[in-house]
Amino acid sequence: MALGKFVKVTTSRGFPKVDEAKLQPMIREMAYHIWERKGKPAGRDWENWLQAEKQIRAKSK
Repeated sequence: MALGKFVKVTTSRGFPKVDEAKLQPMIREMAYHIWERKGKPAGRDWENWLQAEKQIRAKSK
């Protein structure tokens, strides 16, 4: 599972922030892999998306 690299942007307050434009495709790819691992169940797209988003955002901190 090859995910893209994180690109960090510094906000005016100095807090690092992941570039949202690059975050969406990473979440999409991770959600797809989660869906495949679970056996491709129907109707679980939001659950997979939220799980992927949580994992990606945790790694970007």
